[in-house]
Amino acid sequence: MPTVRQLGPGDLAQALALVGRRPVEHVAVAARLRGSRLEPALSAQPVLGWVEGGQLNGLLCQGPSLAPVEADGEALAAFSQRLGGVRQAASIVGPRDQAMGLWRELARRHPWAWGRPRAVRACQPVLALDHDPSGPVDPRVGPLGPVWLDSYYVAAVAMYTEEIGLSPVEATGSYRRHVLSSLNRGLAFGLVEAGQVVFKTDVSVHSGSVCQLGGVWLRPDRRGRGTAGPALAAVVRLCRQRWPIVCLYVNDYNRRALALYRRLGFEQVGEAATVLF
Repeated sequence: MPTVRQLGPGDLAQALALVGRRPVEHVAVAARLRGSRLEPALSAQPVLGWVEGGQLNGLLCQGPSLAPVEADGEALAAFSQRLGGVRQAASIVGPRDQAMGLWRELARRHPWAWGRPRAVRACQPVLALDHDPSGPVDPRVGPLGPVWLDSYYVAAVAMYTEEIGLSPVEATGSYRRHVLSSLNRGLAFGLVEAGQVVFKTDVSVHSGSVCQLGGVWLRPDRRGRGTAGPALAAVVRLCRQRWPIVCLYVNDYNRRALALYRRLGFEQVGEAATVLF
């Protein structure tokens, strides 16, 4: 009989095979699986599996974001029942069919906990590039180190607030530490003019041959002046030295960004959705 259970190290191979069905769309989950190896001591956030006849046919990563993977309707219903009516996650993210399917099940079963999201971004094209981008490249763009923390942090806060609608700044300083970690690991890229970061993006996650860019931001006074394309092209070229496939996702209503990414050569490989609480 099919069942939901917490996955452990012995399930790693099957779990990686599942995310391998859509390696670009599931890159964040793949990174988490490889990082924790499903060892409970390495992650306080359990991964649930939908197991049928000993075969893993779907999984759900828990934590601040819920991320369902390759789960059919029966599995999504079982996951929603397991999660119950106490909402701890701040978002649901993943391929559109998975994220929206899980949210609808949760909202149907537990409308008081899951039925009133702050925002539903139901159509976010997932774009990928497996060759160098088209067009000019800005040679001034490169990885930024921790010496640029103050300016990069200001840019990161502006990007997050603009994108999510809430400020990430809080008393514990965890977001600043997150930004510093990206700078220390060489995953933060930017363009500096007059001592200030005017363009930024970072590698939000990577696994195998795929990296995903996040936090793409250009200072408002520089928008519409031809800065973003060459800057992002430089980042893609640099990233492809380590990861042959560079991907990102974007809200479908952001027509300017979609046009920019497509000019660089990005092609749509899937569709994501995000539900924010």
